[in-house]
Amino acid sequence: MKKFPLPQLDLPLLLAVMCVMLLSSMTIWSASGFSEPMMLNHLIRCFISISCIVIMSAVPSRLYQRFTPYLYVCAVSLLLAVALAGDSTNGSQRWLAIGSFRFQPSELIKLAIPMMVAWFLQIEGGRPSFIKIVYALIITAIPTGLIFIQPDLDGAIFTMIYALFVLYFAGMSWKIIGGFAGTVITLVPLLWFFVMETYQKKRVFQFLNPESDPLGSGYQIIQSLIAIGSGGIKGKGWTNATQGHLGFIPESHTDFIFSTYAEEWGFIGCVLLLALYLFITLRALWLACKCNRAYNRLVCGSLALSFFLYAFINTGMVSGLLPVMGSPLPFFSYGGTAMITQGICFGIIMSLCKTQSRPG
Repeated sequence: MKKFPLPQLDLPLLLAVMCVMLLSSMTIWSASGFSEPMMLNHLIRCFISISCIVIMSAVPSRLYQRFTPYLYVCAVSLLLAVALAGDSTNGSQRWLAIGSFRFQPSELIKLAIPMMVAWFLQIEGGRPSFIKIVYALIITAIPTGLIFIQPDLDGAIFTMIYALFVLYFAGMSWKIIGGFAGTVITLVPLLWFFVMETYQKKRVFQFLNPESDPLGSGYQIIQSLIAIGSGGIKGKGWTNATQGHLGFIPESHTDFIFSTYAEEWGFIGCVLLLALYLFITLRALWLACKCNRAYNRLVCGSLALSFFLYAFINTGMVSGLLPVMGSPLPFFSYGGTAMITQGICFGIIMSLCKTQSRPG
């Protein structure tokens, strides 16, 4: 009788993720105005996310590599379904609705692109040549285009970055990296005049000078900075935040939840949370370095950097260091699809890193 494989859990990584979820739950309870339904939904999503970590870590690593092309095709098909019959919200068509259940297929790209590019690069092994890089970018360009037309410029940019992370870990030449960076810088004027929407240009102006429109585009970031600054060193204490409770911070329990957390827990609390994010990233990268297969190493390394990227962008945008983007704080912001996707990502990381396999 064949035994069901046991979860390949990395306890330090799992405990760090659960600590982030604990701080998240405390902050959402406060930011939501002590809403029991919202708190219950969040706790259910945390439980599902942890369950995903356990279940996905039990899947043998060879199965992930075998089914990667099918995952990629599935993700692209779902994005096509969004383009044809997606559910529109606030002018963006990014969701698929099945009855009362709604989900965002672009979240699946966080997994599909790193895994597919890693699968393609490891076929012949070695440092990726220029031709292989072009093919990898073509693989990435298909879902990028489908996400871009939703429209979701932020998501399209992130999709390209996922692929670049894999190429970086695969040993892409710094000359090619520099050439790509130069091309992107050259294309910035074209993006500004022909690609970026009006609301996206407002985000840039808001970032450069939020005081120019304190009651309009700059309102959100100004209130966020007030909340963060008012927290001081030790914070006002749990449930004592005023900016979020009085409604000054829009999305205080989703994209801008870090502002409420900083107001309640202060500088010391922020250092603790950021230290947890740094530990999770470094632990995942360390595990990736121990992988003895190229595919495992590329996938784990890119997923770890993607996690860090989301944490960096969210904390940067709410503190005025980066333009405002639709980037949730991993394992912290209120939201189902992102929370569950991150759980799946870390379950895959644990499976690929902890499973012993012969070098290949």
